[in-house]
Amino acid sequence: MTAGELNIIYGAVIFPGARVTVPAAWMPAIYDALASFRDLPASVRSFVIVTGIYESNGHLLVEVASVPGAMPEGGMARIEEIVQNARDAARRGMH
Repeated sequence: MTAGELNIIYGAVIFPGARVTVPAAWMPAIYDALASFRDLPASVRSFVIVTGIYESNGHLLVEVASVPGAMPEGGMARIEEIVQNARDAARRGMH
């Protein structure tokens, strides 16, 4: 799926020109991560956007652009948790 197609499903959580190239087996992890980004409180979601989702050397990379100083305490920790959960799920999906 393209970033544009993912935005239609999950709202504007990913940069429209973002690179999205992952194995099909990882897509459920990507869907869960994007849903989690969509469901963040507005005070966090307003200051983060996914700029890339791709595979590199067998690992899932999720790139984000954010403004941590504008988020409430714990906002970046929640973003890091979402990304780590996606990476863990992708890793399980490959084995």
